[in-house]
Amino acid sequence: MLTNSPQLELLGLQEPRVRALPLSRVDSLIDDVLDICDLAKIRCDPWQEGGLEAITSIDADGQWAATEFGVLVSRQQGKGNILLPYELAHLFLWPREDGAPKLIGHTAHEGATAREAFRRARRTILASPILRAELVGGGKQTAQGVTGISTGNGNWAIELKNGNRLVFFTRTGSAGVGISFDVLIVDEAQHSPLSILEALLPATDASPNKQVLFTGTVPKEDQDGEYFEGLRDRGRKGGYERTGWIEHTPVGSDDPDTAAKLDLGSPQVWREGNPGLGIRLAWKTVQDDWDRMGQTNPEAFARQRCSIWPSRRPEVAAKLSELDLEVWKRHARDDAAVSGDGVVLSLALGRGGGYGTIGAAVRIDSENIAVEHLHTETGTRWIAPKLKELKAKYGNALVVLDAKNAAAVIGALDAAGVKYLAMNLDEIAAAHTLFIEHVNAGLVPHRKQDEVTKSLELATTRNIGRAGVTWEQSDPTKPVSQAQAVTWALWGVLKSEATPKKPPPPPPPKAAVITRDDVARDETNLAHARF
Repeated sequence: MLTNSPQLELLGLQEPRVRALPLSRVDSLIDDVLDICDLAKIRCDPWQEGGLEAITSIDADGQWAATEFGVLVSRQQGKGNILLPYELAHLFLWPREDGAPKLIGHTAHEGATAREAFRRARRTILASPILRAELVGGGKQTAQGVTGISTGNGNWAIELKNGNRLVFFTRTGSAGVGISFDVLIVDEAQHSPLSILEALLPATDASPNKQVLFTGTVPKEDQDGEYFEGLRDRGRKGGYERTGWIEHTPVGSDDPDTAAKLDLGSPQVWREGNPGLGIRLAWKTVQDDWDRMGQTNPEAFARQRCSIWPSRRPEVAAKLSELDLEVWKRHARDDAAVSGDGVVLSLALGRGGGYGTIGAAVRIDSENIAVEHLHTETGTRWIAPKLKELKAKYGNALVVLDAKNAAAVIGALDAAGVKYLAMNLDEIAAAHTLFIEHVNAGLVPHRKQDEVTKSLELATTRNIGRAGVTWEQSDPTKPVSQAQAVTWALWGVLKSEATPKKPPPPPPPKAAVITRDDVARDETNLAHARF
């Protein structure tokens, strides 16, 4: 039995298998976090302290190095000892530079999770005289409750004398939408549908020093973790200016081939996937889980207890699409840059909303349409001003986009006054068909841009209802946004040509002066009429 083994003395591995820090990092504010932990009497395990040190990385300007940071760790490890110190430090120690009140949002998928996080924060603050004194009204007990703490009607909030607030809510309906947060915590990120997060995440765009922290486990089959998966892929790849990622997972668990061969009954695998093992999680608990699920449901054990989450398997390149890449490559030429009148711009956001791409196209003669990749950058805040600049540069150019794909920036585009044409599903499918048809016919000249060729080479297709197909990633680590951008830009040129321009209205008739000589024979000459 494992309980009689020396393995009982072993602890879960405290170092994460993946620790990708943002390239902009120059230092960390971990000392501030440890100070608040001392005040709040929070004891962090080494892995929790290491996670906080990474999350609180700052750049050369003293701003958060990572605007998005993700932590993947299995259940019951104590991730609350990452979230609570992080939130308390923001609430008590790190004010906004402009002196305005700071708003920290803690969101969870389940109401019980958000409520429990609020209760723990309230309990911790009230237990510390120094922290409690900073609450509105000094945190005094009244007949209505404690001043500075709101609990009514599902409104879970903590407010300080300086106006800083920490609010807790669930990701249901429009909760959190329309509120400007400085910092956003997305707990239970394994359930993070794009439709909800693309509406919620822009809530931090107005912050001068924003950060979004994602924490979660491996998604179950019935959970929509698409955004979290996109962040995972960026984190595993690494090398991003503003993205950070930590995962406590077994060695080899990211590769579909090696993950399938892992010995799920190995104590070493358990240690690698459970940093809280032997500290907050008993060995016998994991042993019981293995005895219960090892034979009947090993997939659930791998997911829930060991955080085994392989990346998607790349498909065979030859079967990815009907595009003839050789024809595409043959029509690369130096003089095919997009310029002149009639330029159409396009916008495509990357999977998970972590980056954006702007493309362009223009008709160059009766048959040929040139396409070009103009710009790709991480984040989304740059998109609206960049599109506004390019739209003006090309003479109020038409901008085309997929509204669902670009949902995270629609509000920013509207606020910036950038007009755009949103494609419906039929138009997205038609754009794909027309692009392949034109490329294969040799009618799409373009500058030699290796990133576009690679994007087209690795892009596969997916069905979009009954409308047809569109581009999709075959490898989660390879962007498809360049393929989407040039495809949609070409469609925009054809669409603009097919839409007749309304002629300007005729000018109003000029007033005519009628003289006496102009009076017809049967009309009364007013010069001689009696009144």
